[in-house]
Amino acid sequence: MASQLDPVPNPKGAELANSGEFGYVESKEYQIKSRRKYPHSLGDRLFRRETSFVKYPSSTFCRNFVPNYTSKNFLHYHARTYSGQFSEDGSFFFTASQDFKVRLYDTTQNFPWRLYKTVRADMAHWTVTDASLSRDNKWIAYSSISPVVHLASTSPDVEGQEPLDFSAGGYNDIHRSYGIWSIRFSADGREIVAGAGDSCMYVYDIETRRVLLQLEGHTDDVNAVCFGDESGNILYSGSDDQLIKVWDRRSLRSKQEAGVLLGHVEGITYIDSKRDGRYLLSNGKDQTMKLWDIRKLVSADKFRDMEPKDYSTRFDYRYQRFPGPIGSRHPNDCSVMTYTGHQVLRTLIRCHFAPPSTSGSQYVYSGSSDGKVHIWSLDGQVKNIIDVSAASGNNAAIHTDARERYYRLGLRFTGGGDSVACVRDASWHPYLPIIASSAWNGYSAEEGSVMLHQWVEGVEQESCPEAKGVAMTMDGQDDDYDQDDYF
Repeated sequence: MASQLDPVPNPKGAELANSGEFGYVESKEYQIKSRRKYPHSLGDRLFRRETSFVKYPSSTFCRNFVPNYTSKNFLHYHARTYSGQFSEDGSFFFTASQDFKVRLYDTTQNFPWRLYKTVRADMAHWTVTDASLSRDNKWIAYSSISPVVHLASTSPDVEGQEPLDFSAGGYNDIHRSYGIWSIRFSADGREIVAGAGDSCMYVYDIETRRVLLQLEGHTDDVNAVCFGDESGNILYSGSDDQLIKVWDRRSLRSKQEAGVLLGHVEGITYIDSKRDGRYLLSNGKDQTMKLWDIRKLVSADKFRDMEPKDYSTRFDYRYQRFPGPIGSRHPNDCSVMTYTGHQVLRTLIRCHFAPPSTSGSQYVYSGSSDGKVHIWSLDGQVKNIIDVSAASGNNAAIHTDARERYYRLGLRFTGGGDSVACVRDASWHPYLPIIASSAWNGYSAEEGSVMLHQWVEGVEQESCPEAKGVAMTMDGQDDDYDQDDYF
């Protein structure tokens, strides 16, 4: 298939940005007037806000504060970090790592944050694949390569975990069954939706401890799931079969999807909902991120009549380069926007909508296997690229620990290896101009880190400070490292 990249800026994305559905929009005349009259310094912005007769939403003031500077402090683990997200109120940050630990941090203090609690994964296999925090911050759920999700209290005074069995074979039969790749709490915290390796999506009722729904609409692993709105009636699922399916629990005829979103030509790695029951964001192994309006979906009946073709090249994204071309257009593509420039390789790279309070919902962003966080405006223009790989490469702590660990195992550390970080996840703080990136890095990308990237006035491009920093190890203890010597 030939490459058919969208024009940048894309008029469709610009129209969407000015529609009012992605934050407050000033009139074009006022935008032109304000650009001429007011410089874009922080002081002038504050003066404009306080002296204006018209009171605009705070998001219009903050939307240009896009993170552009990397903190010299970071969180460091001796295992790959698979996910890291802020809580919805910004008071927590939690990570899930390959050392079978879910860590919760108190983010009300300055970075590096205080380790609040560590949840050790029970009966986990290979890694903790995903974690989700309830909206009231009381419960953390995590999954692994087994059909059992575990539920734990976020209170440091409460020990123990509750297994939630998603399998039909029972809790004692978990070793023969599938793994769960993605989980999300419902808005009310009463249900968990999960995507699994048996090509199914599940909805689990926490109170009754039973599976409410098992939806079998996909033909390959379901890598990503989420609720589409606050009611919990709309569900989205993304699979390695290249399809995103939309489910409406109010009209599940014979457990059939409401419709299908066609456009990706390789498997789906992640989906994120705007939670308005309308807009959805997805990452695909075809090296594209897509924005969808589910009102443009293909109905289930029409999809069956299409006899859709499989356009996948069947390349192994974990080890191989994408054979391309990037931007290959599906003949029935119903997405609104397509974003390119990042890399979706090595692992299930995640993407997100920027939060409305700090960005006015005007941006989308993604991790990337090239070691960067890519940020786009809705019209497809690159707003910023944060080079996490360069920042982690300048942190000797990561490479020093990797070398010492090889020595302890009796192995020779030769340097080299895969020195490019892989940013698997990123999280934009709901109320501050801060992004936390969760990455694989160190020698052969076997270490993990969380780095903080913030907006700093006057910084035009991403900067990697070369100064003494503090690395908070996986046990939460502070170790000083001299970053003047790089590896």
